[in-house]
Amino acid sequence: MTGNISTGGDVDSFCTRCRLNLAHIVVAMVAGAPVRVKCKTCGSTHRFRDMPAERPRSAKGRSPAMRSARQTPASVVDAAEGPEISYSMERSYRPGDVIVHSVFGKGVVQKTLFRKCSVLFRDRERVLVTANT
Repeated sequence: MTGNISTGGDVDSFCTRCRLNLAHIVVAMVAGAPVRVKCKTCGSTHRFRDMPAERPRSAKGRSPAMRSARQTPASVVDAAEGPEISYSMERSYRPGDVIVHSVFGKGVVQKTLFRKCSVLFRDRERVLVTANT
């Protein structure tokens, strides 16, 4: 934003439609600051927004082991210790068990649910059917 700004003047703002920091026309001001602007590129009118700050990426959807250490699924699976158990739908598992699936390969059980378990394989986390109750 530059020094003297008035209604009808130009200001750079983040356009919510274009998703870019572009030139806008000031439509309304409050206490000497722009509050509504109109994009010169797409014509949309919206609240004045400075360029959004970089947001840290959330760890949403990742397993607890990956959230804490920011590890890749492959490194978590490779670091898993314990006896390797062949996967079977008729078997029960506990978190931390290392299983070997015929299609997905080696994986680590992350959590158990009713008749299911979440298993972290080298490529991603998958939900498998089990006998857990």
